[in-house]
Amino acid sequence: MRINDNFWLGLLAGAASFGLFFLLLSLIPWGEHYGRAPYLLAFIPGIVIFRMALVKWGLDRFGRGILLLTVVGMLLVFFLYK
Repeated sequence: MRINDNFWLGLLAGAASFGLFFLLLSLIPWGEHYGRAPYLLAFIPGIVIFRMALVKWGLDRFGRGILLLTVVGMLLVFFLYK
């Protein structure tokens, strides 16, 4: 099955990977002193999928969608989470 090279599909894949991994990380009892670590760790699968999309699969627009969601999400975590 071939993945379409679509920007919107990349945004959806980035959001899905973040959501699923964050759901897994929420099962771990994090303490108060970890702060924003669970949020930032949840972006790791998006970075891995981004690299695979650009290098291995050759899907430029798909990778850009994942990259946009990952960068904007990380900036939101840094600036909005106290």
